[in-house]
Amino acid sequence: MIDTAATLSVKNLTKSFVGQHGIVHALRDVSFEIERGQSLSIVGESGCGKTTAALCIAGLQSLDAGSVTLSGKNFSAASRAEQNQLRSDFGMVFQNPLSALNPRMRIWQSVAEPLRVHQPTLSGEMQHQRAQAALEQVGLGAQHFRAFPGELSGGQLQRVVLARALILNPKLVILDEPTSALDVSIQAQVLNLLQELRDTRGLSYLFITHNLALVEVLTDQVVVMYAGRVVESGPAALVFAKPRHPYTQELIRTIPEATPKNRAAFRAINVGQIQAAAEVGCAYRLRCAHAKIECANVVPPLATQTHAVACLFPLS
Repeated sequence: MIDTAATLSVKNLTKSFVGQHGIVHALRDVSFEIERGQSLSIVGESGCGKTTAALCIAGLQSLDAGSVTLSGKNFSAASRAEQNQLRSDFGMVFQNPLSALNPRMRIWQSVAEPLRVHQPTLSGEMQHQRAQAALEQVGLGAQHFRAFPGELSGGQLQRVVLARALILNPKLVILDEPTSALDVSIQAQVLNLLQELRDTRGLSYLFITHNLALVEVLTDQVVVMYAGRVVESGPAALVFAKPRHPYTQELIRTIPEATPKNRAAFRAINVGQIQAAAEVGCAYRLRCAHAKIECANVVPPLATQTHAVACLFPLS
């Protein structure tokens, strides 16, 4: 029987925190799906909710509402024991690989850690062999196996945490800013490796990133977030070629250049103002050149179509 369930299905994900500006609605009814062998990127500025979404999906943050389904199984509603079993279906790569590794553990031991948790009856010798094979798959040799994290470069560490994420043969890998700490040449190596692994193993990827170049290279679908809401979603090629939301257009224009002027414009409106605006209308209206009176009174719904946009006056 062919399994037709999506690798990941996220429905109406909602999460709030108490911050210095009061209640911060980090996620507001966020929904999307990733099919087997496909990749999706969540993009947006810092504070838009993309990392919170990843943590909620992985069960590292509790949900206020919504559901997370992995390969047809409701992960968010499962018991702790059931969640521990389902965790072997996905791996996670965090932003800073050095902080994600125990500095006192040798590299092979860190990579083998998921085996000790999920397959405790596996012998130490077999754990070592599996860790070695995972490290070799990401391009690391015997000279790295017994090293400590502080002895490796940033690019090598990123490969180590990727090997650890892959050692249980997951269906989904969640990557939070996987190239942010790497120089351009190492970024290219990591991206090529991710593409090769997706093609050979049928992996699904969820990228959390502000790196639009990464999105263009590796992503099938893209979700654009602003103030905790999805404002645009669809096939990456289509969204990049013809953005329908003014915010998406701004991202495409300004993030690759990251000039001081553009960064200053992004900082001009504080979190409190954005949160307040999001309660009664379109949060982006405070910086939108196309905003009209209606934008202050209506929260635009996300259209249910292939290239969806949450905007009362989308770009043509």
